[in-house]
Amino acid sequence: MTPDDARALAEEAYIFGFGIVENYKSMFGMSIWKDSPQFAGFNNYLHARQLFGPDYDLVVSPNNDTLYSTTWADLRTEPIVITVPPTGDRYFVIQLVDMFTDNFAYIGTRATGREGGTFLLVGPGFRGPLPDKEFTQVIVSRSHFAALATRTAVNGTADLAAVAALQDQLKIEALSAHLGELTPVPAPDIAFPPYKAAEIYGKPALFAMLNRFLAWELPTLAETPLMERLAAINVGPYQDFDLSGFPPEIATAIGEGAASGHAKVEEKGNHLSQNIGGWLYMPPMGDYGTDYLFRSAVAWKFIYTNSPAEALYPIAETDGDGAKLSGENKYVLEFPAGALPPVDAFWSLTLYDGVSRLMVKNPIDRYSIGDRTPGLEKGADGSLKIVIQHDDPGEAARANWLPAPEGPFYIIARLYMPREEAQDGTYRLPAITKA
Repeated sequence: MTPDDARALAEEAYIFGFGIVENYKSMFGMSIWKDSPQFAGFNNYLHARQLFGPDYDLVVSPNNDTLYSTTWADLRTEPIVITVPPTGDRYFVIQLVDMFTDNFAYIGTRATGREGGTFLLVGPGFRGPLPDKEFTQVIVSRSHFAALATRTAVNGTADLAAVAALQDQLKIEALSAHLGELTPVPAPDIAFPPYKAAEIYGKPALFAMLNRFLAWELPTLAETPLMERLAAINVGPYQDFDLSGFPPEIATAIGEGAASGHAKVEEKGNHLSQNIGGWLYMPPMGDYGTDYLFRSAVAWKFIYTNSPAEALYPIAETDGDGAKLSGENKYVLEFPAGALPPVDAFWSLTLYDGVSRLMVKNPIDRYSIGDRTPGLEKGADGSLKIVIQHDDPGEAARANWLPAPEGPFYIIARLYMPREEAQDGTYRLPAITKA
């Protein structure tokens, strides 16, 4: 093997594996590292009880529409049972994500209805018959570990208690506990490695972690040729990657390949969108197949993005003329009559500071605006004009005011359960224009 061979293989391996390792970051913080503020352990929900606002700084661009309930499922010992109460008119969704970051199933308003139910989640290692007990749906995961990202819509602070009551009715339990049977012999403990981005971003150390994680979700048969190629540098399930075992010139080339692989991931991540009228529209995410660069770029930039049938997230960083949005200016966003975002759930616009990428404290404590905003005023013909500026626009326009900081900002539109015309691009949001 020449250094050029090793460099190319390392770049290919890095692009293939980065998204998988980046996915582990969430698993480590939520279910493994007990000092994490997000720790809940496996198969155990951690419920957010407050809407994210300007004081929340753990994640950039958080939404102000839903409360999260999060966990990771460990399916190695036995299946788990997910019980969902009836959710009525409230939007609710559980997004199930495998180790490869694919959205492999959904439970909730769009996918399974508003009546709730009992869902059986089965891992790839399960053997034997399923119980006679009737389940609403049996869902099979090809990963031994799967993320459950649950979002429950909340209509402002007055609605928090009702959402908390619904969250408390969500239940996750082992199949044996659900049936009142003896617990199977538990799967062996795993010495989970710590996640430290500084030690793996653009570095060969990522490959040692990747090898371990590939044993939790084996590559598909279609990826056999890829695995055969990468085995030359000891990358693959059950491989033992040790950089010191290579000749110095090959080890150096592997390091260079990892660095160039990460550079390509970031380059792709920064150019995912298409700008139409000042809004950045993302390609469909959540089902990546063998497009490994796309998968890893999304994991770096927008991990756990919903599939387009569940939600769309156009982003505005500029006005319709291409100028960066800034609180130095006053803007309007006008929806003509009959041109509000076409959704079957709801839509919102949330504004973030352009530097911190967090919500901005403002005198009316409004961080998003949308079709559920109390007191929103429409024109007689059903049109809607939203005012976006730093200064209070006065009583006449305050009901439709989305406060901005003094400096740069951006806006994320969220369309929950978008209709077909929003998904296929027939519908586009109107441009933000200077007042």
